[in-house]
Amino acid sequence: MHREDAWQILTEYAQEERTRKHGIAVEAVMQAYARLLHEDEEKWGIVGLAA
Repeated sequence: MHREDAWQILTEYAQEERTRKHGIAVEAVMQAYARLLHEDEEKWGIVGLAA
């Protein structure tokens, strides 16, 4: 899955702007954890965005 796909899922199910902003925040946190753990930042960010 690509980030664009995850964003599409989020916008399809999250109608409120605050919920979308939350998804973006979770994406950023997941990317930060991935950096700390030397993991794939893109993959972790997508999981955070679409979750």
